[in-house]
Amino acid sequence: MNIPHIQIQQGYSRVGLEITKEQQNIEQPRPSLNMKQQYGVLEMEQTRPVLEIDSRKAWSAIGKARFEEMTDRIAQSSLQISMHNIAEIARNGDRMMAFQEGGNVFSEIARDNVFKDRPRVELTGEPDYDNVEVTFIPGQVHMNYTPGSVSFNPETHKPVVDYYPGKVNPYLIQKNYIFISVTGEQLDAVV
Repeated sequence: MNIPHIQIQQGYSRVGLEITKEQQNIEQPRPSLNMKQQYGVLEMEQTRPVLEIDSRKAWSAIGKARFEEMTDRIAQSSLQISMHNIAEIARNGDRMMAFQEGGNVFSEIARDNVFKDRPRVELTGEPDYDNVEVTFIPGQVHMNYTPGSVSFNPETHKPVVDYYPGKVNPYLIQKNYIFISVTGEQLDAVV
């Protein structure tokens, strides 16, 4: 006789997971230096050298002096000649006044006047090896230097962090179950 059997089958549920990984992005912007440079300044001031050449004495010595100097020289020389002539006329007058001493004073004075050296007006100056005066004043250089500088004003930036969290999506692959089946011929039999 067949005794009925109860068969129980059980299935566990199966869960699947769809996982999306988290993402993290970090960016660090470069810092800004903000550098400023001030250039050094060099200021130079120069005075020109001076060369002075005074050749008036040299020109005067060769008779090519300035008009004012020539006029002054002629006037001075003429004054000396005039004073010399006046003194000679006075001496000759004294000699003529003393005619009692004898001799022919008038003929002697006339002969002296014909053959004597006459004073001349000097138009040339005194020659000398140092007639040209040279003066040299060297130039000067004045310098003023202002040093340059470099200044920094750094500006840092915070890092930029982007974070995308991961996700877990569970899904059911198989439900759990219990399956009960009875095998055999009679279930309501009394034994």
